[in-house]
Amino acid sequence: MALSQLALDTEDKQKLSLDLDAIIHFIEMMNQVDTDGVEPLAHAVDLEQPLREDRAIDEIDRGVFQSIAPKTADGFYLVPKVLDQH
Repeated sequence: MALSQLALDTEDKQKLSLDLDAIIHFIEMMNQVDTDGVEPLAHAVDLEQPLREDRAIDEIDRGVFQSIAPKTADGFYLVPKVLDQH
């Protein structure tokens, strides 16, 4: 069973082979790094995002915002149709 039917010329095959060799070499180098005692990260950059408390407020005047909207009706914003149902 053929998993892929890529058509590569000789030059492309050589470049791809070199790229794959470089990737495998890099993985081998990473496997040699001592990571004992290193805490895993959820993201490559260990930053914290300060967030405000998530709470409902009544400070927003819908009328002010809807007064500058192109189209509204019954407290809703009217927007152009973006999906066409067939």
